[in-house]
Amino acid sequence: MAMTHALTLPPGWIISSRLVPAWQIDADHLLEVEAAGRTDEGRIRWRYRLSRRRRTIFSGSDICSGVGAVLTPGELISAARTVLHYLTLRPGDTDVDYFDSYTRAQLEWRDRYAEELSIYAMDEWCGYCGGDHASPGCPSRCEG
Repeated sequence: MAMTHALTLPPGWIISSRLVPAWQIDADHLLEVEAAGRTDEGRIRWRYRLSRRRRTIFSGSDICSGVGAVLTPGELISAARTVLHYLTLRPGDTDVDYFDSYTRAQLEWRDRYAEELSIYAMDEWCGYCGGDHASPGCPSRCEG
C-alpha cells in the first residue's frame, strides 16, 4: 500500500503516469520514488524506478529511511538522492562484485550515463544551479 497519497511534492516533482511521485532528473531520465510501507524497525521502505526515455533501467525496493523517519518532502528528497547515489556507482567507487547482478543494459547505462547523473546525488551541492542544497528539491528548477 503506497503511503504517498497525502504528500506535498518537492518543487519540480511531478506525479508520473504510474501515479507515483517522480523527479525528472534531465530530459531523458525519470526517477519515480514512493513510500511502500515500513519495516519492522519503523523505517520507510522506498520503491523506485529509474527510466531513460520511458525504458526501465533499474527498479527495486531495497532502500530504507532512518528509523522512525516521517514521510515529508524532505524525506522524499533524501530517498531520491540515496537511490540515485547507489544507481550511479561506477567501478572504483565500490567492490567489483557489486555489479555482478547487473544486466548488460544496466552495465551499458552505467558506463554511458552514471558519471554525468551522479552530480545530482551529491551532498550539499545542486547539479542544476550549483547551490548548497540537494538537486531533487532545487527550487530554481521551477522558475521560468
